[in-house]
Amino acid sequence: MCVMAESAYLGVDIGSKRLKIAVIDDSGNVRQVISKDISDLLVRPRPTWAERDPLKLWARIVRAFQKLDSSGRVEAICIDGTSGTIVPVDEKLKPLFPLMLYSDLRARKEADELRKKSPTAKNYEVFLPIAPYLVVPKIMWLKKNMLGFTKVSAILHENDFFSAILTGEIATSSNTAGKSHVDVRTREYLKEVYEEVGINIDLMPPIKPIGREIGQLKEEIAELIGVQAGIPVFNGVTDSSAGDISTGTLKPGQTNVTIGTTLVVHAVVDRPVPDPKKRIYYKTYVERAFLTGGATNAGTISMDAIAALVGKTVEELNMEAEEVPAGCEGIIAQPQWMGARVPENNPNVRGFFIGITEKNFKGPYLYRAVLEGNAFVLREVLEIIEEVTDTSIKEIRACGGGSRSKLLNQIIADVTQVRVRIVKESEPAIGSAMIAASSWKKEPISTIAENVVRETGVFDPSTEKIKTFFENIGPDRSFQV
Repeated sequence: MCVMAESAYLGVDIGSKRLKIAVIDDSGNVRQVISKDISDLLVRPRPTWAERDPLKLWARIVRAFQKLDSSGRVEAICIDGTSGTIVPVDEKLKPLFPLMLYSDLRARKEADELRKKSPTAKNYEVFLPIAPYLVVPKIMWLKKNMLGFTKVSAILHENDFFSAILTGEIATSSNTAGKSHVDVRTREYLKEVYEEVGINIDLMPPIKPIGREIGQLKEEIAELIGVQAGIPVFNGVTDSSAGDISTGTLKPGQTNVTIGTTLVVHAVVDRPVPDPKKRIYYKTYVERAFLTGGATNAGTISMDAIAALVGKTVEELNMEAEEVPAGCEGIIAQPQWMGARVPENNPNVRGFFIGITEKNFKGPYLYRAVLEGNAFVLREVLEIIEEVTDTSIKEIRACGGGSRSKLLNQIIADVTQVRVRIVKESEPAIGSAMIAASSWKKEPISTIAENVVRETGVFDPSTEKIKTFFENIGPDRSFQV
């Protein structure tokens, strides 16, 4: 049981592969981060299916809580979870089916059916393109294929389910439910979508604002996890949005770029503007703002592959590539190796290099070329955001494994002509802890961020380097080799 001391705020992050609990205090210090591997819980009964057992995941959450130290009084908890992951439960919150993860694509036929049956969903594609990983197609699949669907009392998003276990109360946020056809303009469900495909809207959890109290920690759960009973559990967001918060990406014009196995872009804007070409999506966000952007298939996959090819570490190649001139003496790399999502979705696209010569066909050159390729993919996403929303991108905050490369950070600054900032700790669990602190203290999340978010590096753009880049690739993306 945590003892009385300095106030502490807990954020629980349920990610794709890891579960983390972060503890922050009133001074903005990150006092503790507990991490547990949950990748082994992923089950694929079929190639396009992706599930995990919610009760086994709950057992991991309990064990993570039990590793917390007892140096502070916990005042509040907030939980984030993967976007678009759902579980049907009965009236006693008993799971009736495994968690269907965001990456589960079994509902392809239902996605096509949704587009045909729901004019509302089709018209809304300018804000949320229809895809099998969305929640409504998944519910349509469950309704057709799940034995005992009539016993379903509620369909909960991942973090909603675990907040309900803690409190016994059901609620969601418009951010968490973004893939459940919540209208970003009203922050309420598009009820017509559900009606047009024959789904009872009452199955969906009621929407409360981000940071609103869901309920209080039940005594029996408090005893199990070692935290005092009665503390509030506040309404959270998706794991990616919690990550955005943890970097201090809060004001219009600020953009968080997560450079992992995929390169994900989230820009803060003050209003949602429909994209007729359906290239970007929107989510509601904290402080009445919105997030826009999306995921690309650029990222660290190509970086790791080049390192493996030449038998060197990424760290070694980063050092060697610093000696390679900008533009790699003519090499252009396409870093989306597993299908392109930008500027348009094309799953058949594969990676390639153009402009290879005897002089530049070397590991450091190939490596720097994929770094530059990643930066140009990011530039293209930012240009789309600026074009559609009329928002000027003023600052990039980079996180994820790829952001450890100082060279990549500088290349991004040079290619995008936007300042890049790196923060010390950028964990979704910290972002959720910041929501808990903001809600408990009744302070704006931006005030909490001023104490918690600490920069470790700033990369300013070079106006000379961008000229070199465009000697090889024109502003219209036409190759000049």
